[in-house]
Amino acid sequence: MASATKSEILERFSELSVPIEGIGSWLTEGTDDDIFARLGRIDEEPLTAVQLNQLLVLGHEAPVSDGYFRYYWLSARDSHPYDVRAAGLFDEKWLSSDAITSLEHLKWGLTRLYFDALLFYGSIRTAFRKLRDLPYEELDQLLAARRFDTDAIKRRGPPLPLKPIAKDNRYLISEMACKSYGEMPSSESDLRKVMVGAFRAHAEAGNPRPTIRQLLEGDLPEPSRARQQEFIFSAEEVLDEVVESQADIDAKFERVAAKFSDARQKALDNTRYYLSMVNDLDVYVATSMRDRSDFRMMADICETIFGEGRLKALNLRYFDPTLSAAGGHECEPSDTPGPFGELL
Repeated sequence: MASATKSEILERFSELSVPIEGIGSWLTEGTDDDIFARLGRIDEEPLTAVQLNQLLVLGHEAPVSDGYFRYYWLSARDSHPYDVRAAGLFDEKWLSSDAITSLEHLKWGLTRLYFDALLFYGSIRTAFRKLRDLPYEELDQLLAARRFDTDAIKRRGPPLPLKPIAKDNRYLISEMACKSYGEMPSSESDLRKVMVGAFRAHAEAGNPRPTIRQLLEGDLPEPSRARQQEFIFSAEEVLDEVVESQADIDAKFERVAAKFSDARQKALDNTRYYLSMVNDLDVYVATSMRDRSDFRMMADICETIFGEGRLKALNLRYFDPTLSAAGGHECEPSDTPGPFGELL
């Protein structure tokens, strides 16, 4: 059987290559060619713990303990927090070996490290540093302690249901929208004032039928100019609609302002619900949402992940950032609301 080439190995390990210092950059284009030459022969010459450590050192990475080698490449403990056999391609024969017998075998062990790192340590480099020297029994006990009693989680039952907000309206719970529409959009609003002023300027300049986009993307006077992106974001739903009078502006504004008021009140109520279960919250979803499509996408992501059959039965308490808002404007404008303040 022909040896695997450097380019073939790089291709097979491409998703495990991380462009930062540490184990994630062990196999990259700049890695020592001797490493690729040895890995290329792995099918005919299985890689022992001693040789793996030599290759790690040649690649400017620290070696691992015998216990680490055994745990990640030669065992599949049922006490692990997840089914390690599902961490990529797996062959039961690997567990009766005393060496790494193929590139897929090597990749399986590295993938397990990556999973553990991102689940429990926040970074691949940090996890490798903390785990690489540990004996087998300590590794087993440490990671087994990360398991959750899923039956107990299921027995908790569901929390109080949140108030639903249409996905297309969730961008209106952002602080940028709140600042634009104000606490009393039916009577006063910075966004309405800016649109009316801009319409008068357009009409005087000979453009009696501008779109709202033209009003807001034009040359606004200070201090409104500094908030131009905020106003554009908040009027996204009507940007391409034409207005011919202040009455037109009022009608279009009030249509969206009504949605804003409804969405915001529901989001404020949802925040109270989140705070009522803060000690029982399982997952906090943190993200950055810059436009209306980001809110839709994040809503879809949360729905897809937590609505998946295997998770849904757990009744997980998760924070969906597209359903929550906080009162007040103590922070600078942001488009990422959170249950403990407008900013994350």
